[in-house]
Amino acid sequence: MTDFDDATWAFLENEKLEQTRDYLRRGRPYAGLAPAELEPRWVAAFRDFAADVGDDDDLVRMFDLEAEYRLRGLRLPEELVAAEQEALDRGMTDWLAEDPDSWDDMADQVMDEIAAFTVDAATASKS
Repeated sequence: MTDFDDATWAFLENEKLEQTRDYLRRGRPYAGLAPAELEPRWVAAFRDFAADVGDDDDLVRMFDLEAEYRLRGLRLPEELVAAEQEALDRGMTDWLAEDPDSWDDMADQVMDEIAAFTVDAATASKS
């Protein structure tokens, strides 16, 4: 693994922690659901997100349900949304082919976020 891979992994893990923190601040609304009730809600949230990637409400709902899964130590039932994930992957590939400049701008933004996170983490560990 390279330093960049390590930084990317740490950044993504931090994103999950922040999503979990935000979910807890909202009062952990899915805490009372049984696992059998949690699964169809997460599948629906993922499908809603995949159908309209720009809808922030769908994204927050999906992240909240994922946070509940993490808090319980449960694995996401990703196999139930394989078709939707494949469609998202194809959409990303199409986006890259159709608008490489926009794709590059998004990639640059993510790289900047990872770099800022890495600097912040290094600074925090020294203090």
